[in-house]
Amino acid sequence: MSFVIVFDMPRSEQTERRRLHRELVRSGAEMVQDSFWKSDSLKFLTDVGIRIRKLGGSAAILEEKFLF
Repeated sequence: MSFVIVFDMPRSEQTERRRLHRELVRSGAEMVQDSFWKSDSLKFLTDVGIRIRKLGGSAAILEEKFLF
């Protein structure tokens, strides 16, 4: 089962955004678009979402499910 995270971070957090990007790549997550990533690890994405929210951003995690 795959999950996706969609997030937005404040512009003032560019350093943290780059750090987060590297962590997502290392974890094996797949970038769909700039702030839209796919992963099989719900735990990892949840941890990422919590970090983003603590920095003043917004994040949503969805279960990937194709209907058509």
